[in-house]
Amino acid sequence: MYIWNWDWIWLYREQLIDATLLTLWLNVIVLIIGSLFGVLLGLLKRTRYKIFKVIASVYIDLFRTLPVLVLLIWFYFCMPILFDIKISAFTTSVLVLSLNLSAFIAEIVDAGIENIPRNHIESARLLGFSYWQTNKLITLPIALKNMTPPIVSQYINSIKLSVLASVIAVPELLNVSQNIISQTYRPLEFYTFLAVIFLIILLPWTLWSKRLESKSFFKNKKDKN
Repeated sequence: MYIWNWDWIWLYREQLIDATLLTLWLNVIVLIIGSLFGVLLGLLKRTRYKIFKVIASVYIDLFRTLPVLVLLIWFYFCMPILFDIKISAFTTSVLVLSLNLSAFIAEIVDAGIENIPRNHIESARLLGFSYWQTNKLITLPIALKNMTPPIVSQYINSIKLSVLASVIAVPELLNVSQNIISQTYRPLEFYTFLAVIFLIILLPWTLWSKRLESKSFFKNKKDKN
């Protein structure tokens, strides 16, 4: 029978704390970069200039289709060979996770704008607003309410995917936990600790997402009635 011993967690507390902080920092950077770039792509996809629409559509389809694990390995191991560009494992993780997140955010933004009543946009154009003024002052504020629930859900998914950074030796929680387990042969304690930390990180996001979806559901039902 396996005998639990939580003293091992305390013994390696400094490494685990550092790994937790790095995991949080990685995700903060990814969420910021992925969100900003995703919003820009979503707007480009709806512009009247065909070249920008094509570029945005190709980008979105490409990075929504390719698995994050494959992208991580390709960028980290293949880019130095093909282009003589060497980037760190942490930077590679930020880049790949941001590219993945931005593609999904762009689709959410595009769908959110698509659902805005046309008369709002047409009224702004009649008042002489430019394309970017219309998006900034009219389109995005209205669409934001509908976009927030799926964006929060996508953030949750992105945070879960961050553990894949361990495959290129980023010293985040999963990587550090696996290294410690290989030394101590105490998998249950450290994997349980890992699960608890991610539960603490993701549970508030999950509850917020459910609350937003519930509000959106009742609002839409009320509007229909």
